[in-house]
Amino acid sequence: MVQNTLNGSKDGTEKVIGSGARLTIETIDGFAQLLRDGLAEAETVIIEFEGDVEIDITALQLFCSACKTAAAMEKKIIHRGPLPQSLLSLAEAAGSERQEHCNNNNMSCFRQFGGSHNG
Repeated sequence: MVQNTLNGSKDGTEKVIGSGARLTIETIDGFAQLLRDGLAEAETVIIEFEGDVEIDITALQLFCSACKTAAAMEKKIIHRGPLPQSLLSLAEAAGSERQEHCNNNNMSCFRQFGGSHNG
């Protein structure tokens, strides 16, 4: 079971979610629920990745879907700090990296190298 955290700001405008050690098909359901809960409670959901997080293609799919959902709700999902190398390598290997502006969530796309960093 992946261990993630959901911490809120004092004014309720953002929630911070830790990636845990694995974002794979075995653990993605729990992480997806944290994203849903975060979007229900805050304007911005911030993901903080562990540096050596294990990631598979289900995480890429979830990030894209979650960003679309957030945009439809006029909310944001972003990451804080650098994207882990495992995510960058997977996006490149899968051919899903973006080099242009994402229409769903501006510069917060997790598939765009460099992405949106907060802090």
